[in-house]
Amino acid sequence: MKKKAEIRKKMKISLNSFDLQEKQRQTTLILDQFLTSEVYRNSEIIAAFMPMPFEFDMTRVLADQTKQIVIPKTLPNRQMIFTDFDENDLVMTDFGVKEALSNVAVTPDLIIVPGLAWSHDGYRVGFGGGYYDRYLANFKGITVSLVYNFQMVDKMPVDAYDIPIKNIFTI
Repeated sequence: MKKKAEIRKKMKISLNSFDLQEKQRQTTLILDQFLTSEVYRNSEIIAAFMPMPFEFDMTRVLADQTKQIVIPKTLPNRQMIFTDFDENDLVMTDFGVKEALSNVAVTPDLIIVPGLAWSHDGYRVGFGGGYYDRYLANFKGITVSLVYNFQMVDKMPVDAYDIPIKNIFTI
């Protein structure tokens, strides 16, 4: 079985070379599924993420004014909170991701969890910081991931602290 570092490297290469038209096509289909799903419709506070250029395009989610949108903010000791999304109140982090200046924590009822690869039973390989797994360890709400079809893998190493994602939207 491949190690997580190998999976990360392979997926970053695949994402960076993903055909733009195919990315847009899959993004539209996956978001159409997600935005009309029961889990989305029944949620009020949605935790999205600020994607890097090669990650899943979150524009439609971030623009949804019918929901309260929150985004992650990293804290010391690999901790994380979610804060209200305000595109006029963002700063670039050392990770190359935008996050809010605010330190007011908001608890979402649905979290869109980013990552690089997912298994069919919901386990994922993220970027290796462990921020989401630490947060999800005590999270009682709904977790989803929006996944391009090539990011699904048959087998993946699972560590004791890994938290599976409950709902995966892909094509």
